[in-house]
Amino acid sequence: MAIPRIAQIQLTSSHRRQLYGIRRRALPHEGCALLLGRYIEKGLIARVVRIAEAENIARSISSFEIDPEHQYCILMAAAKEGLEQVGIYHSHPAPPTPSASDLEFMEFNPCVWVIDGIQKERFRMKAYQLWQGFLKSVGIQSISSKGR
Repeated sequence: MAIPRIAQIQLTSSHRRQLYGIRRRALPHEGCALLLGRYIEKGLIARVVRIAEAENIARSISSFEIDPEHQYCILMAAAKEGLEQVGIYHSHPAPPTPSASDLEFMEFNPCVWVIDGIQKERFRMKAYQLWQGFLKSVGIQSISSKGR
């Protein structure tokens, strides 16, 4: 299925806490995870159901890499649950905007990219999608865990 232009990604407060934990545990390196869920509202909204933390095998402060075999196992298990990869999360030691290498990899992973970075001395989370060659902002909506 071709991924449409995503308007929003939905996360619960529990998901946000889990992502913040991934960032903290990975320091000083970039943390990363796959965001698993479903596309709803005619594919315009990516609803996260589960987060699969992944090791940054690059062990870098300026890039991340997920072991392809581990990613495959995560995606196969998710498919058995009726879920798919709706996003990729990673942390930055800089503002939450895609780096040049992020943009390169976004071409091959057109899902939503959630980046957790430092902006004005505070961590901020922003989301993006590279869609039809253009970087687009994606809204992050907080939802109740009952709304999943």
